[in-house]
Amino acid sequence: MIPRYKVQEIHDIWKTENKLNTWLKVELSHLESLARNMTDVTLSVDELNIIKENIEIDIDRWKEIESESRHDVQAFVQMLEESVPHNSGRWIHYGLTSSDVIDTSLVLMCKESLAVIERYCSEVLFNLTDLIKSEKSSNRILSRTHGKAAEIQTYRQVFVRWIAGLRRGFDAIRLAKTSLKYGKLSGPSGNHTTNCLMNEANALRTLNLYPMTCSQIIPRDYFLDYFYAILKVVLAVEKIAYDIRIYSIDGVNEMSEPFKKGQKGSSAMPHKKNPILTENICGLSRLYKSYMRTAIENCSTLLERDISHSASERIIFKDSAHIVCFILQRLSNVFKGLNINTDIAEQNVVIFENMTSSQEIMNDRIKEGFSRKFSHDVSQNEIEKNNF
Repeated sequence: MIPRYKVQEIHDIWKTENKLNTWLKVELSHLESLARNMTDVTLSVDELNIIKENIEIDIDRWKEIESESRHDVQAFVQMLEESVPHNSGRWIHYGLTSSDVIDTSLVLMCKESLAVIERYCSEVLFNLTDLIKSEKSSNRILSRTHGKAAEIQTYRQVFVRWIAGLRRGFDAIRLAKTSLKYGKLSGPSGNHTTNCLMNEANALRTLNLYPMTCSQIIPRDYFLDYFYAILKVVLAVEKIAYDIRIYSIDGVNEMSEPFKKGQKGSSAMPHKKNPILTENICGLSRLYKSYMRTAIENCSTLLERDISHSASERIIFKDSAHIVCFILQRLSNVFKGLNINTDIAEQNVVIFENMTSSQEIMNDRIKEGFSRKFSHDVSQNEIEKNNF
């Protein structure tokens, strides 16, 4: 993610150092399983201890090897083996393939990211709840359908709908955290020919994961839970941002995002107070939707696997988390300084109050025994006579 939209907590999860540490965590869980289970592998507990006591990550050495091998996991395995004495390092990655390490680590990092996103969701919900509790939330404001005056409502009713959308996203994040519970250590084609199911299950258990039926890679539709959960949050945030932009239009002016002292809206028109925060949210939401499309396209791979998904995944997994956390953080700041213009909202209500009573007029006629069509026509005619 470019520095402008980087969220440090997400960066710390997806940065190279943490990625390699997660790869090492997976490799060590596999070695523990090999050493402690009854198999034909002769890795002893003593050798396992030598590995655990000496193994270390040297990023510079990893990069050096990768520059020649042009294979990140092979370079990683070689770098680890070089760090372990007495030839004990030969057992590192035994029976595994690159995707065993990459995909299982990907699950773990996705779960970490979802936990961070969940915290950011909680902060937004907290700030929006404060708005619901505020005195101004009981004031009247027009509801509009198709951009036209519909019924009279309160600010609180607007905020409650916003919070309902955010809650749906929040619930989707929590659900994704629990559904991402499978890993893969089943070897080159997923057939357990080089690592038996018992070893796989025991190793994954130490990572709080379970084995799944798959090929060389974890099926990419499995990761759609991650992307879909983020999408639900993004859509809820985007909806709120769009609403605030509409409410801030000159001639409406019922709500607007904060505009700090000394802030400028235009280089040419000094009077401008542009809704740049909510516009920014909407722009990043569009970008995320393109990531969602890419995640869907990545579900189609050839036979047991290809790497057509790999290049884009180096971007979309981490940047998706950056985007959603950034826009959640931005929305929190909007809520903290949201301008609620109750006087203007009340003026707008008064202007359209007769029009918004049209349904009440129609229902009164129906109660008197007139047909719905007649009642509808009468109500419409009465409103039109009042020049609305």
